[in-house]
Amino acid sequence: MTGTARGRRTREELVDAAAAIFDRVGFAGTTLDTVCAEAEVTKGALYCHFPSKAALAAAVVERYCPLWWELAARLSARHPSPVQVLIGLTFEVARRHQHDPAYRASVQLPLHAELADVLAPAHFLGWLAVVRELLHRARRAGELRAGVDVRAAAESTIAEFAGTPLLARATTGEHDLVGRVRAMWRQRLPGLVEPGTSARLSLEPPEPA
Repeated sequence: MTGTARGRRTREELVDAAAAIFDRVGFAGTTLDTVCAEAEVTKGALYCHFPSKAALAAAVVERYCPLWWELAARLSARHPSPVQVLIGLTFEVARRHQHDPAYRASVQLPLHAELADVLAPAHFLGWLAVVRELLHRARRAGELRAGVDVRAAAESTIAEFAGTPLLARATTGEHDLVGRVRAMWRQRLPGLVEPGTSARLSLEPPEPA
């Protein structure tokens, strides 16, 4: 293995280890020593890639920045309806929130007080860009009700969806997260889409994207 390949592997192992620990004990409870122990690397090797714990946290978040675009593209290949793609996207992200600790850490880290100013803007603006694009497509497809403000609809959708897993984790351990996402859409769809569109939409989680 070349030095460059070894360095890339070490970096990925550090990000994997950090994500797992951030998910278990949070940003404040994580130390670089525990990350090194989890990844089985020296602290010197860690500092070759990351100057601080905050830099490690940023790498965890950045790993998942393209995820919403990737999932939207895969779901768009299956469904002609942009609104159905958006619904499926939220179910798929909820599934990852339940079963992928690294993804869950990437969502929680931008909310930490020490990281919010740096990580939260790009994190949430990325989500908003995907949702706005899908809603613009839905408008062109005639799925949205007349008068729907796409920007406001995207922002309120993200605000509600971002809070749904956090509330579920705090109150029920996320066991009912899929049901909460379904309930969110039952509340939102009547004011968002035309009645004919609503009748064609499924509120069941899609096959994994």
